[in-house]
Order: sequence, then structure tokens, then C-alpha cells
Amino acid sequence: MADDLVLDEELAAQGASLSDQLVAVLQRRVISGEIPVGAWLRHGALAEEFGVSRTPVREALRILAVQGFLTISPNRGAQVNGLSGHDIREIGQVRGELEGLAAALACDRINDDQTRRMTRSWDAFRESLDGRQDVQAERWIRANDEFHSVILEAAGNHHLTLTIRELRRRLPHNLSFAIYAGNSRLIEKNLAEHEAIATAILKQERELAHRLMSEHIRNSNEAIAHRVDRNATQAP
Repeated sequence: MADDLVLDEELAAQGASLSDQLVAVLQRRVISGEIPVGAWLRHGALAEEFGVSRTPVREALRILAVQGFLTISPNRGAQVNGLSGHDIREIGQVRGELEGLAAALACDRINDDQTRRMTRSWDAFRESLDGRQDVQAERWIRANDEFHSVILEAAGNHHLTLTIRELRRRLPHNLSFAIYAGNSRLIEKNLAEHEAIATAILKQERELAHRLMSEHIRNSNEAIAHRVDRNATQAP
């Protein structure tokens, strides 16, 4: 499963460390239910699975422990706490407001190159709607990264960007496609939300862009929270 370490294209593009990439992979697995809450993670087993030394594994688990994602017990490993649906909704509220601010700032600051990148980011994904699910996932992740990254870039506020990136480390922002996959209605709704945000930005409708982006982020997090809540009720 070492390929998981390059699935987060945004982290890879930022030159993220191996430990940060491991953090993102483990977060995805816990939130999706692949790794159940209460499970034990062992340094040696993770190092072997990902083909890395124990050093980045140890650092990744330390970061997750600071975030409250797991609890480290000496000589036993790390036990997964996970994020509750409530935690995910709270993150969505905060990130929604911050990304809404970024969209509002972008209304007055986006340049021609950024406009082209924002508007074309979903073209390849739309072309893949009738294709294989793995192709859809790859193109959606790429389009989602490009769209949100361009808006943050256009907003031109370094501290806003840093704060949003930290929230994304708490909850990977590409996780929601796992919820949408196989449901054409949800995929089309997600695509329509992105296109409405882009239109508002290009029309320089600051309040509308802020509201649409905030709602979009909260909708995505609500879908994830609902999945987490369902996994919790189905746990033995």
C-alpha cells in the first residue's frame, strides 16, 4: 500500500514530509472505517506496510496523538480514537467560514491565469463522469485540489492559507469523494456547487461567493460526519 503515500497530490506538491503523508493516509483510513476506532497501530507493522523506516511512522503517530486522533501507550503502540461526527461538523463550521473568506477575497484579486485554472479545473472531471470509478476519483481529487488551491492563491492572504492547511491536516479535504463515489446525484451536486462558486467569484459577488463556499465545505463535512456516525453505530 505504499502508493497511498502519493495519493494526496496537494501534500506532494507542497513537498510534504513522509510523516505528514502518513498522517493523511491514516486519517483517511480511520474516517472511512477501514481502520476501526479502538484498533491498535504498531510501529513495526506500519513501517513494513509502507516500506519506510520507523522514524516517519513514529513522527506521524506523534502528530496524530497531538491532534487527539489516537492515544500512544508505551510498549503497546497507538490506539485509535478517531474523530466523532461532532468533531467533523465543528471543523466544517470553522473551515467553511475561512474558505468562504478566501472566496470573497478572490472576487477582487483573481487574475487571468488563476481564472483560467479555476474554470478549467473541472473540465477533465466532467469528461470522466461516465468512466470508471478509479478514473473519476483520480480526476476529482486533482480538480478539487486545483480549484481550492487557486482560490486560496487568489485570496492572497498567507496566514489564511496556513490556517486552512492546518485544518485540512486535521481532516483531509479529499476524503468526501469516497462518500460520493457510485452516487451520480451527489457527484453532480458537488460539481454544481463548485461551478456556482466559480461563477460568483468571476461576477465579483463577494457575499454570495462567501456563502456558497461556506455551504459547500459544510455539506462535504456533513457527508463525512454522517458516514462516521453510521460506522460508529455499526461497530461491534
